[in-house]
Amino acid sequence: MISSIAGAISFVVGLFVLFKLFQKEGIVKAILGFICMLYTFYWGWKNAKEQNLTTVMWVWTGVIVLSVIVSIVAGGSMPTGGDTGGGTFARLFM
Repeated sequence: MISSIAGAISFVVGLFVLFKLFQKEGIVKAILGFICMLYTFYWGWKNAKEQNLTTVMWVWTGVIVLSVIVSIVAGGSMPTGGDTGGGTFARLFM
C-alpha cells in the first residue's frame, strides 16, 4: 500500500520534471527523458536551482528511498513459487 502510494507520487513528480525538461531542452531530450526516467531524475537534480525544482527533487528522492525501504522490509513482493514466506528481509537475517 505505502509502496503503491510512493510509486504514484513518484510518477506524478517525474512527469512534472519531465515537463520542465521538455520546456527547457526540447522534444528530443524529453523523449529521452520519457524513455529513461533516470535521465530525467539526473537532469532535475542538475538543474534544480536554475529551474526552481529543489523541493520537487527532494520529494522525488524521498519517495524513491521510501519505496526501496518498504520493499526491503516487506520482502520485495508477494511470495511466489517455492518461497514459503518471509521474503528477502527474513532470508538476510536467518
